Amino acid sequence: MLAVQLLRRDAGLSVAIINNGSAPGRGVAYGTKHSCHLLNVPAGNMSALPEEPESFLNWARANHDLQVQATTFLPRPLYGRYVASLLEEAARRVQPGAFRWIQGEASALSRERGHITVKLNDGRKLDTETVVLAAGNFPPAGIPGLPQSSRRYVASAWSSANALQGIPQNGNVLLIGSGLTSLDLAIALKTEGFAGHIHILSRHGLMPHTHRQTGRWPQFWNAQSPRTIRALLRLARNQVKAASEAGIDWHAVIDALRPVTQKIWQSLPLAERKRFLRHVRAYWEVHRHRVAPQIGGTIAGLIQEGQVRLHAGRITNYREDQDHAEISLRDRKTGVLSQLRVDRVINCTGPETDCRRIDDPLIKSLLAQGLAKPDSLFLGLDTDEEGALTGHNGTPSPSLYAIGPARKSALWETTAVPEIRVQASRLADHLACILSPKMIRREDRVAPESAVPLLVSL
Repeated sequence: MLAVQLLRRDAGLSVAIINNGSAPGRGVAYGTKHSCHLLNVPAGNMSALPEEPESFLNWARANHDLQVQATTFLPRPLYGRYVASLLEEAARRVQPGAFRWIQGEASALSRERGHITVKLNDGRKLDTETVVLAAGNFPPAGIPGLPQSSRRYVASAWSSANALQGIPQNGNVLLIGSGLTSLDLAIALKTEGFAGHIHILSRHGLMPHTHRQTGRWPQFWNAQSPRTIRALLRLARNQVKAASEAGIDWHAVIDALRPVTQKIWQSLPLAERKRFLRHVRAYWEVHRHRVAPQIGGTIAGLIQEGQVRLHAGRITNYREDQDHAEISLRDRKTGVLSQLRVDRVINCTGPETDCRRIDDPLIKSLLAQGLAKPDSLFLGLDTDEEGALTGHNGTPSPSLYAIGPARKSALWETTAVPEIRVQASRLADHLACILSPKMIRREDRVAPESAVPLLVSL
C-alpha cells in the first residue's frame, strides 16, 4: 500500500520492495490457498486507498462477481490479487526503473556516509536513502513446556505449509489460542473433510464474535470522556444498554468507537494502557475483531455438533509418544485437570510483539546498533507521530520508519486495512515531502536532476 501511494504521487522517487515472497500483495493473510478463508471486513470498507473508498468494491465487481455488495465478505486470496493489481497499475504510470520488486530477505542494514546499505541474506546489497520497515506480524512466541517444533507440534500455524497435512481424517487436533487464526484452521480442516475432533484452548476460552447487520450508533467518545479503563468500560456499557433499549445491537456501539480508537488509546496514561492490557484486552479483541457471518455460523454449528470443543485453561504437562501427543489441561474456573490425546498440536496464539524476543536478523540488527528500541509496553517498536523509529538515544530517525503492527504501542489499532490505508497515505505524504527532488526543485530551485532518493520497503 505504501509503495502504491508513493508511486501514485509521481514524486520522482525510486521505490523498491524487498520481500521473500514471489508475488506482491499476498503475505500471510492473503497468501492463503484456502478460498474458505474470508475477509473479516465487508468489501465496502476494504479499499486500500482512502481517497477512493469504493476502489476494492469496484475492482471485485469487475474481476470477481458483478453481484458483489458492500456488505459481502469476500475470499482473502482475492484481496491479495487486488493489492497486487494496484501496485502493477501504479508501476506502469512511472518511468521504467522507478519501481523494483526484489525477491529476498533483508537481514541487516548499516549507515555509510549519508546513506543506508541494506544487506540481503544471499549476500546482495542495496544502497538507499530511506528505509520503511513494513514487516507485518511476526510468528507467535514459544509456549513454555512445549518443544520448539516436533513431529506432533507446529510452533506457528502459518510458518509451515504442512501444518494440516498428515492428520488422520478421524483424528484429534489441539489448536492453542482461540482467536482468528484458530478459526482459520478449524474452517480449513472442515473444508478438507476432517471428521475428527478439534480442541481449541486459550486462557479465557473466548472466541471472536460474528459480524451482524444492525443500526448505526452515534459517536459518544470525545475529548472530555474519561481517561481510566474502569470509567471507559462503564461508559461503553451504558451506551450498550441505551442502544439495546433503542433496538440496536451492541455491535453498533463498538463500531462507533472504531474511528476514534487510536485517539482513545493515545489519551490514556501509561498506567491505564497497562491496565487495559492486563484486564480488558482479551474481551476487547473478541468484540472488536469479528468474523464473517459465514465463518461464525460454521464454527457455531461445529461447536453445537461437538466437533469443535472449546477449553478455557492452560497446559500443565506435555509429552509425545510414537503415535500421539498427550496434554494435561487445568480448567480456568474449576482447577480440575483433564487429559487430551491428539494427533497434532498447532500454536495459534497471537504474534510476538516484544522485539527483544523476535528471532529476525533485521530486527536484531536494528536493536544491536541502537537504531531502534522497544516501546514502553513491548508491543512493537518505539516510533514518533510520523512513524520514524526512535533510537536508543530517544531521537527519531530521519531515515528509518515503520508502518503497520510495529506501531501498535503508539496507535493500538494498526493491523486492519481501514487503519493501514490511512497510515500508508500519510506516511507517503511525509516521505514525498521530505525526499522528492521535484518538490526540492520547485521550492529551493537548487537540487540536481540526479538527486533521486531510493525508498526501500522491507
